[in-house]
Amino acid sequence: MEGANISANSSSHYGRHVYDTKWPAYSLACSASCRFAVGSCIEGSRNFIEIVELNDNSIECVAETEHTFPPTKLLWRPDNGCNGGNQELLASSTTALNLLKVQDRQMNCVATLSSSRARKQATDLPPLTSFDWSCVNNNKLAASSVDTTCTIWDLETQKIDQQLIAHDKAVYDIAFSVVDSLFASVGADGSVRLFDQRNLAHSTIVYESSPPSPLFRLAWNKINSNYIATIAGDVPGVKLIDVRRPSLALEVLSYQESCVNSIAWAPHSRNHLLCGTEDGFGLIWDVASKLGMPLLAYDCDNEVYQTQWPAMQPDCAALGMAHQIRLLQV
Repeated sequence: MEGANISANSSSHYGRHVYDTKWPAYSLACSASCRFAVGSCIEGSRNFIEIVELNDNSIECVAETEHTFPPTKLLWRPDNGCNGGNQELLASSTTALNLLKVQDRQMNCVATLSSSRARKQATDLPPLTSFDWSCVNNNKLAASSVDTTCTIWDLETQKIDQQLIAHDKAVYDIAFSVVDSLFASVGADGSVRLFDQRNLAHSTIVYESSPPSPLFRLAWNKINSNYIATIAGDVPGVKLIDVRRPSLALEVLSYQESCVNSIAWAPHSRNHLLCGTEDGFGLIWDVASKLGMPLLAYDCDNEVYQTQWPAMQPDCAALGMAHQIRLLQV
């Protein structure tokens, strides 16, 4: 791997740190300063977000706040920790987007952004399924919703910049390209669609599942922007798409017929993809390899819901499970 060494297909020689959550967890995010945010998944309106960090070979909670409903996703502002300050901004999604300032072991909500232009109660708003923060313009944030729309916010004004009907059915995930105006989405209609903010009247369908199956997640490679990875419901493996050759999947990465929950590209390599599976594996694939096997297969013994590959610590991968976070040395 570029910038790191990974041995083939073993789980016994990787150092790890473990953090046990005190409630069922789902969402997970890593900041540039290598702090982790983890969100609870408790039925009802009283949920929580914890901030945890690695200190002296142990992981400890440094801040906690209550959160309305389980956050479907957590994401730190991309430039957090890179400007020399001790203040970080975290976003969470439920029926709205919440912006939380994290500073001095405290979290405070500084804004709540509704995807509806009309004034509604939070319980009346359609759930947001996912969102992404532009790595080019940190004042731009886009979210997907079950109501078939994608919404782009201007965080300076805290107002909707653009909103569009993106799919024929629910939109499950959205991701920005390294090109400022481009983003992609996937949804229940089984398609991967590319959009250009300069002309939202049209989109390009670069892939459609056959037979039709909902696509739940996508990850756009930030180093090799020709590659998008996506996963379908109840279909094993990860589909790799080359946007230069639309319609057909370039490759399907599958290990032991495992269905995949989460995917994340390496922040320092154009060819390496991290996956978390339903049957409890953390996998790292070299998409340029012809071996047909992952470079690493780490058995967690529990379903892996989330994967994170920290940009500031590329030799470390994070796997999120229902009651645990594991940091692997890769």
